[in-house]
Amino acid sequence: MQRHVVLFRRMARPLAQRGSAYMRAEQLVELLSPHLDPGITLSVRPFHALVMPPIAMRAVARSIPCGALCIFVKSAAKHLTRAHLAPLRKRGITVAQDVVDMKLRHVRPELFDLLIAASLRGQQALRDLCADKGLSCPVELLHHHFDPRLLSVSLPERHAFSCGYIGRADNAMIPEAIHDAVEQIDITTVEDFERALPRIGSFALHYGVRPESQTAHGVERGYKPFTKGFTAAACNANILVNRDVDDALEMLGADYPFLTDPTPESITKTFRLAQDSYGGPLWRDALDRMEAMRATVEPAALARQLTEIITRAAPPLG
Repeated sequence: MQRHVVLFRRMARPLAQRGSAYMRAEQLVELLSPHLDPGITLSVRPFHALVMPPIAMRAVARSIPCGALCIFVKSAAKHLTRAHLAPLRKRGITVAQDVVDMKLRHVRPELFDLLIAASLRGQQALRDLCADKGLSCPVELLHHHFDPRLLSVSLPERHAFSCGYIGRADNAMIPEAIHDAVEQIDITTVEDFERALPRIGSFALHYGVRPESQTAHGVERGYKPFTKGFTAAACNANILVNRDVDDALEMLGADYPFLTDPTPESITKTFRLAQDSYGGPLWRDALDRMEAMRATVEPAALARQLTEIITRAAPPLG
């Protein structure tokens, strides 16, 4: 019994692909397919509603097996209408959106049979959104993954403490007191990450403190997966992160030692704690937490998660 899953990713020039859309489409398919039951097939299609009129969706729908699950990844749902989805639904196709980190005010659960969140806090926020709208749309959870290219990186012997921030500069809050001790690597596109791989694996501590404005709850922000934490775990490193960052508490526990408040004083104090404890019992206990978290986002674990979602959303056809 075959179950087909089609991921619609928004069209983009290859060199302009941004990380999350690529990771939740092509990379997810490549990563999970070897761990899925042979009866489940995953594929990716580029899509943009403004260049795909509703009438053209009839041909798209005919090319997708009846009873399949179609997932619009993040902004691929932009400009989508009920008319676009009608040909899919006529073939008994279940329609979902993988919201990832979209701002809640852009999410339209009324269009979909289910939503998929990439974080625990995002899942709860989407459930609250549906309840506020009086909708019973289910919200599933598919954790984000770390970039599998990290597995090809040879981790060096770390004889001394080092700390690095990997990402866009405006997403980090780095106090002046420790600014020179945190190496910053700007990552915006897939290609940026590729170029930075040799450096990413070298840090003992990954820096993940976000500005407080990015962690306030409400429809004006998106709920981000804990990708920086997963990346650090893949590098056998610890992470310094504010406890209000989405899923930091949930994934690491409230007593993880390198959680901080988003104030210069608290960040600096926690940074010094990490620096002073490097290599000791506290540091090693924290690494054990990171390893346990990594196990939840390994490909086989994510494949099980996705299989459960598929089974609930699109039961196998007889």
